[in-house]
Amino acid sequence: MALDPARVARISGLVVECQPMLGSDAGMDAVQRLLSDRRVSVMDSIIITRELLGAGLTALGDAKGIVLSSPSRTVERQRHEELVDALLDAVDQDAENG
Repeated sequence: MALDPARVARISGLVVECQPMLGSDAGMDAVQRLLSDRRVSVMDSIIITRELLGAGLTALGDAKGIVLSSPSRTVERQRHEELVDALLDAVDQDAENG
């Protein structure tokens, strides 16, 4: 699935804006606060964080962990956990009903 050009431009702009923040004392925490304050979606925040980390083998997983563990993403993390729990419950119920 390709990203639309406007979304790519927003993401690219945020990557450029956030890069200098990594060198500051606040580092990645400041990046995550900025993204959350600007209401950047979790998915786009993961993409931006991955780009900031580099495209290494573990960058995507690391980026997801950073975004979802950020204190500024408490609400999103709770929603993610609720979704996963609901999906697991549905799978268990489906298996029981066989």
